[in-house]
Amino acid sequence: MSARTAIVTGGGRGIGAAIARALTARGVAVTVFARTAAELERVVAGGGAALAVAGDVSREADVGRLVEAHERALGPADLLVNNAGVLARGLAEELSPAAFRAVLEVNLTGAFLCARAVIPGMKARRRGRIVNVASISGTIGTEAASAYNASKWGLIGLTKCLAEELRPHAVQCVAVSPGSTDTDLLRATPFAPAMTPEDVARVVVFAALDAPAAITAANLEVYG
Repeated sequence: MSARTAIVTGGGRGIGAAIARALTARGVAVTVFARTAAELERVVAGGGAALAVAGDVSREADVGRLVEAHERALGPADLLVNNAGVLARGLAEELSPAAFRAVLEVNLTGAFLCARAVIPGMKARRRGRIVNVASISGTIGTEAASAYNASKWGLIGLTKCLAEELRPHAVQCVAVSPGSTDTDLLRATPFAPAMTPEDVARVVVFAALDAPAAITAANLEVYG
């Protein structure tokens, strides 16, 4: 797919920032979105993105403001990369319902809200692709990670449903599921890194720009 513009959520650091830089290097005008404005501005200042918008993917109003700002500055979104994610660890009986819901709100509902915001335009133009950054945790069970794993299992399911809904409109939806990647999120777990954010970004760029339309509904596993 020949994308001219892209939105990358969770784009202030780690995998998201690496994806933004990789897409920018391919000539795509990128908006990075996350809760910490200072991190986003550093990505833009370093030439890794064209526009920074601060906000929370779990808030519908923030997502609407993101899409409006992107379209006003860069034009319609050809590509959405749902990368924003949070982690809350704890055994199921010890994890609070509020913490469980908070993880799902960002990792799963946030992806839904962002997709929902760009889909009408993509369908109207018969052009676009959504890449959801899931996880190896979306295919396995892990002790003390029920909220995170549930959110990623759900994100893969959402990907496959969106792929079927969008197939008649020439829009694709793909998941990329990394294993242990050297990020701040991983450092909050007992797992050692097996790859870098740049490794994952290369796969996301393939899914976003280089893979044929027939890739829709796929879950690309990248374990390092």
